[in-house]
Amino acid sequence: MRNHTADVAIVGGGIAGLWTLRRALDAGYNAVLFEAHSLGCGQTLASQGMIHGGLKYALAGALTGASEAIADMPGRWRDCFSGDGEIDLTAMQPLSDRYYLFAGRSTLGKLTGFFASKTIRGRVQQLDKQHFPSAFRYFDGSVYELGELVVDVPELLHTLAAPVQDRIFRAEMNGANCQPTETGYRLAFEEDVIDVHSLVCCAGAGAEALQKELAVQLPMQRRPLRQVVVRMPLDAPIYAHCLTSITSPEPRLTITTHGTDTLYIGGRLATQGADRTDVQQIAFARRELAECLPWLDFSQAHFETLYIDRAEPRQIGSFRPDEAYAERSGRFIQCWPTKLTLAPDAADKVLDHLPPPAAGGAAPRPALPTAHLGTLPWT
Repeated sequence: MRNHTADVAIVGGGIAGLWTLRRALDAGYNAVLFEAHSLGCGQTLASQGMIHGGLKYALAGALTGASEAIADMPGRWRDCFSGDGEIDLTAMQPLSDRYYLFAGRSTLGKLTGFFASKTIRGRVQQLDKQHFPSAFRYFDGSVYELGELVVDVPELLHTLAAPVQDRIFRAEMNGANCQPTETGYRLAFEEDVIDVHSLVCCAGAGAEALQKELAVQLPMQRRPLRQVVVRMPLDAPIYAHCLTSITSPEPRLTITTHGTDTLYIGGRLATQGADRTDVQQIAFARRELAECLPWLDFSQAHFETLYIDRAEPRQIGSFRPDEAYAERSGRFIQCWPTKLTLAPDAADKVLDHLPPPAAGGAAPRPALPTAHLGTLPWT
């Protein structure tokens, strides 16, 4: 049996785990990451890749705690893409550096005045018809431009993981191979034992079982979605929120394009669709798309649904959390970014809970397979 030590063991290889691993290593921690399956295979690869500044949370016509908590995130991500940020993402480029809000004529109501107000001036700009993006050249309505990013999530995960692949292992953490000690946790595998000072759980829904087995009580909630995948030839990509006749402070549709033949649809459609069957959700999506994007022909499109079981810190009334979350219980730290955009903030919060680096020495090299990149759930 070989013995190793480390400052931090991270459980979960999604966006939060990988971002936290990179930040911890840069801060001088001897850190390793364990993923039970493949990198990003839970909530991360099912996300739409939006790096937004929270304006979609202000669609009631006023800025909110949620919209302001996330307002600085696009800037932090842009710094990373330019090489000036906390993590170097210059090996990749965003799918788009613009996102759009669109609505049919006379259906924005009081939001027209809100978008023109001093409150958000500079964050959103109404476009003249001649400046509409290609995907909206046949659209008869209003289009607003946001300086927000959309990323290719598999490429992002690869860019984060590639420089630290020797720190990433495939292993499921549970009460059998992970036990608390006086100084942290002992991770026991067939040929190796790793003693770590802190255990950071960045897993999604899997956090519930691990917490239970380790007698940790940091309550979580689940907020399911039923997203829609539409396969059809596309002349131009669409990265946009549909606000046509919205009736709640949430985009009616949130649309991203993946490749040349796939639209991925979220927004209120997905939130309310969690209670529909697949057949009901597809029928509803066809009606919504026909009404909101009437210039596109969906008659020959192939529709699928994707059920996502989001895991988050428990909120009163099970509402959406406003911020990233990290909380410590003894030597255990639970982290949920709550959305892709907030991964940098989640890592900040984890590092705030860590004691100074102490383990030093070489990186643990347990006899475990490497955790490799997962695939998009609709491929």
